[in-house]
Amino acid sequence: MDLIEIDLLLKKEVKLLNRKKRSVPLILRQEEALYRRLPDQYEKRRNIEHSIQKRWAGYRGELALDYFLDFLPKTTFHIFEDLRLFACGKTFQLDTLLLTPHAGFIIEVKNISGTIIYEGKSQPFRRISQGKEERLPNPVAQVNRQKLQLEHWFQARGIHDYPIIPHVAISNPSTTMDLQADPTVPITHLEETIERIQEVHSFYKKRRSFNSGSISEKLIEGHRPYYSNILGAFSIPFSYIETGVQCPKCQRYAMARVRRLWECPFCKSRSSEAHYQAIADYFLFFGQSMTNKDCREFLHVPSRYMMGKLLNRTNLEGEGETKGRTYQMPTNIEEWLN
Repeated sequence: MDLIEIDLLLKKEVKLLNRKKRSVPLILRQEEALYRRLPDQYEKRRNIEHSIQKRWAGYRGELALDYFLDFLPKTTFHIFEDLRLFACGKTFQLDTLLLTPHAGFIIEVKNISGTIIYEGKSQPFRRISQGKEERLPNPVAQVNRQKLQLEHWFQARGIHDYPIIPHVAISNPSTTMDLQADPTVPITHLEETIERIQEVHSFYKKRRSFNSGSISEKLIEGHRPYYSNILGAFSIPFSYIETGVQCPKCQRYAMARVRRLWECPFCKSRSSEAHYQAIADYFLFFGQSMTNKDCREFLHVPSRYMMGKLLNRTNLEGEGETKGRTYQMPTNIEEWLN
């Protein structure tokens, strides 16, 4: 297979994955659901809030990278976002993978402020901000580990000698980098990252092209969406969770179904769609499917018939009939939370 054939194959196969844009990570939405349904004074609420803040910072950094990736020629660079694969008995995640007929590029984005200090691979990765110093996970070690995992994943599928180049990108443009030793992986600001990748790619273009075969299709087939047991992750019993339909005005979980609308007994606010977030929260807590009984207990709906009518109107995909019918988590759950 020559270079033109490989490029055409990549274009055709990558089109499937490129239909899925980067979205807010499901684990982040799970943590937000957990946070809003815990009592204000619950001891672990602050830890959850801190985790949410870190995840939002990371996601914003990835969105900033996406802006610069748009400047790369799409006929050559094919972008895979939020890939989660399985190799050597473990799952691993690649936030951003660029694929070309010549080489692949893993980009690990870090949204870090202040001054970062790198003294070598055997030394900690440090950050100084507002006069305070803290030790951070080493992104160089992280992206190198991802490279090894991806190489193992490729080799298990008969893809050999395909170069994988790791890269660390700092999304905060005001961050100062004190690189006291040459990192084994480039560490650059976002605006420099794209230029560096193009330079490296031009080097690999001078070498022979690789027969990557159906590499894009393999990546799509191998993707394993992440779903966390969020209550187990924070060791929180379900008994602490506020159930019911939340009032969009006063935020209390007390809305009741009154004449085809949800009504809050406290502020008298009414809503026709308040149940969507509650149903989404159930899926975020408990998994990919639920029954009429599961849903009406979580939403505090007394009637199976009433719950059935509500579920039918949501257009959720269902399997089975009558009492055994199960409803599947919507693929567009993000829209249910807005």
